[in-house]
Amino acid sequence: MRQPVEARPSAEAPMAPPRLGDFQPSTELAMDTSAEGLVVATFLYARMHQFSAVCQALNAEDAAAFVTEVRRMLTDAVTKLGGEVAQRRPDSILAVFSNKPDDKKPNHAQRGLHAAILAVHEAVQLAQGMASRPQFSHVPVPTLAVGVHLGAAEVSRRKKESGMVQAFGEAVEVARLLEVTATDLGWSVATSSGTRLAAAGRAEGGRIGSVALPDDSFIDVVEITGLVPRKGSQTPPRVFDMLRESLAANHQTRKRAAAAPAPGTGPGGHFLIEGYRVLRKIGEGGMASIFLAQAADGGPPQVLKVMRLDRAVEADGLQRFIQEFALLAQVHHPNVARIFKQDFSIAHAYIAMEYFPLGDLRQRMKAGPIPPATALQYIKQTAAGLDAIHQVGIVHRDLKPDNLMLRQDGTLALADFGVAKQVSMKITDTGDGDIVGTPYYLSPEQALGQPVDARCDMYSLGVLAYELLTGRKPYHASSAQELLHQHISAPVPMLPADHAHLQHVLEGLMAKDRNQRYPDAGTLLADLAQMGL
Repeated sequence: MRQPVEARPSAEAPMAPPRLGDFQPSTELAMDTSAEGLVVATFLYARMHQFSAVCQALNAEDAAAFVTEVRRMLTDAVTKLGGEVAQRRPDSILAVFSNKPDDKKPNHAQRGLHAAILAVHEAVQLAQGMASRPQFSHVPVPTLAVGVHLGAAEVSRRKKESGMVQAFGEAVEVARLLEVTATDLGWSVATSSGTRLAAAGRAEGGRIGSVALPDDSFIDVVEITGLVPRKGSQTPPRVFDMLRESLAANHQTRKRAAAAPAPGTGPGGHFLIEGYRVLRKIGEGGMASIFLAQAADGGPPQVLKVMRLDRAVEADGLQRFIQEFALLAQVHHPNVARIFKQDFSIAHAYIAMEYFPLGDLRQRMKAGPIPPATALQYIKQTAAGLDAIHQVGIVHRDLKPDNLMLRQDGTLALADFGVAKQVSMKITDTGDGDIVGTPYYLSPEQALGQPVDARCDMYSLGVLAYELLTGRKPYHASSAQELLHQHISAPVPMLPADHAHLQHVLEGLMAKDRNQRYPDAGTLLADLAQMGL
């Protein structure tokens, strides 16, 4: 019989695996009761990855030894820290950590995270022990991913002889989701930020992120990178260094696995994003959900436009979504919304953009009349933004107050390029005759489904200018078709007497024949400057 696989360092290792006994867990644990049928506790879910592949690569005897060692390793990590096993499978374990109701300082979050760290350390020792043996050189490297969450769930005891508890409910599912999060991001241990906070500084944190729950709410998640010694601890510092090294080694292997998922694995259905804390949902669009988020490195809040990949395939949605970033990334101008990043999570695409706490121009217009001087500034700033995008061949095609955002300093920025089009692009995102844009601000050529260029944005700017100066839209109709007809054939409206000096400007913007309009925003700005405006 071959020697069983050991989860211990090789003989050359300078010291044995640490025995981490900082905590003094109770032997008969009762749960913190928050409501009838619910308990507040810390739930740990750990899963060994590459488990099946390792078993398949080993002979029967070694495979049996591996299975036994994984079971022992996961169980010991839990029980050493006073946890109770709720579910145990060959490759995974679900555990509950709790305190007696009369404990003045519950430490179940500390013990749950401590157990997670210890389990990862043991898993790394196991992997290194196997790698040191030539007969296992062909065997995949096993790694561990752990999710830990403090919350409320149903917990009850099974038959006394089993020594296990039953646990189910929201907190249990969150712990499982955090294990998936750790898997997707390549982390060793993922925990909710509230759990780490409850651990009172005992767990070192690394990167952050946010993960969506089934009810569309979010929790902040933190990567655990080490264990902090208890005050007055007699445990040698080298022990804590070893734990950090094990977490880092497991992370590096996990990260490589996350970057190259196994064939046949599909994206998960949850949304997670590394490097951001999602603060709240602030909107829902036709193609994307909009969230306010905080980057891990600080700075002002940012907007995340998030699209689920399984929904984006329809109607070329993903192509438009990616195109928006491709377009905006070319432009750096104070009157165009800043874009910071585009990336993909396991099941989503997202764009990180500038956040405008004052909202859009539509909100400002609803708040009351806009002074003429301010209205003219808004017109000029919009034209400057259009000039910037037109210079790189971009046509916005959906200019309206809702897509003009206001900053704290009073400047205005062009945003929402979801239907924008680069004239030189070979890929088209609308079929012949499709109407893309908002009817009140649509150009005649858009209403007719004709090809567009920068002059269609000039027409929309004319509609906006009229509305800013007069407080009303130039055309009104009882149906969309009638409104489109007015854009095609109705005369350019007349400005009131106090704005009569701008009538020729309006006609140069809203001419039905685009050949009679300003050819681009730069020409408009030059005309206004010549007028001393």
